[in-house]
Amino acid sequence: MRSSASLLVVAFILSSALSAQSPNADIVGRWTGIADTTDEAGTKRQEKQSVEIRLEDGKLTGNRLDKDGKPGLKLDVQQAGTKVNLYVYLDFEGGEPLRWKLELKDGALVGTFSAQHHNPAKWIYDRVGAITLTRAK
Repeated sequence: MRSSASLLVVAFILSSALSAQSPNADIVGRWTGIADTTDEAGTKRQEKQSVEIRLEDGKLTGNRLDKDGKPGLKLDVQQAGTKVNLYVYLDFEGGEPLRWKLELKDGALVGTFSAQHHNPAKWIYDRVGAITLTRAK
């Protein structure tokens, strides 16, 4: 009887550990979608976005994917529960940080995409908009 109770305790601990890791597992994979952005001049755009999120050595990492689906720029991936932030910095004519501020809802990553230049006197095309990423097939 005592060994059965010990087995139940071990099973409970293992299942707790696995369920604590499940939010990571839920966001790992390739995601694609369209960001509906508007810049400061009022220009609306639909920007295709594709990212890949991986778990390496217990840490989330990822890449922005190019139009051919190949890994491009490395992403900084931060997660707190169902909320996920992705960051990448483009070193282009004054710099441009890209940010995806997302939340996992019903199997999709839903939130906003933003691109803001560090030299606003030169660029008026900072843009932000809604995005929904779905798991790529």
